[in-house]
Amino acid sequence: MRKFPLLIAMLVSLTFASSALAAGGAAGCGFGGMLIKENKILHQIGAWFLNGLLGNQTFAMSSGTSDCKNALTAHSEQTQFVENNYSNLAKEMAMGQGENLGALANLMGCSADQTEHFAVFTKDNYNTIFKSEQETPAEMLASLKEGMSGDPALAASCPKI
Repeated sequence: MRKFPLLIAMLVSLTFASSALAAGGAAGCGFGGMLIKENKILHQIGAWFLNGLLGNQTFAMSSGTSDCKNALTAHSEQTQFVENNYSNLAKEMAMGQGENLGALANLMGCSADQTEHFAVFTKDNYNTIFKSEQETPAEMLASLKEGMSGDPALAASCPKI
């Protein structure tokens, strides 16, 4: 009798863990995320429940179907780009303009009308993004994403943060 609540708790936590790696709203991607686009709490709970009920979210995330973009692939592309262009990005972020900076905005999924805002954001927050001279590209990328998540315009228009 005690195993049943534990089993339910495990299933719920696995569903939330898979949602964390998915694209889309708070419920993640999958059929529920495709059907319910509204990003309000009750709508997302419904989408999450539908994803869990149908059990398609894990497959959708690994295959890139059902409106799922492989979040791990986006992150690895961003990481590789930052590692390969780190010194140029540091210079362009300090200036608030540049070709590599525009490409990074694109990799973050920023809409075209937010690319300039992204560039200005990196210039204005340069000391927060580059906390020390010994900072690694991965640390810089994490700081950048953290800062972007706190900016309402970038958080809304750059879905691959």
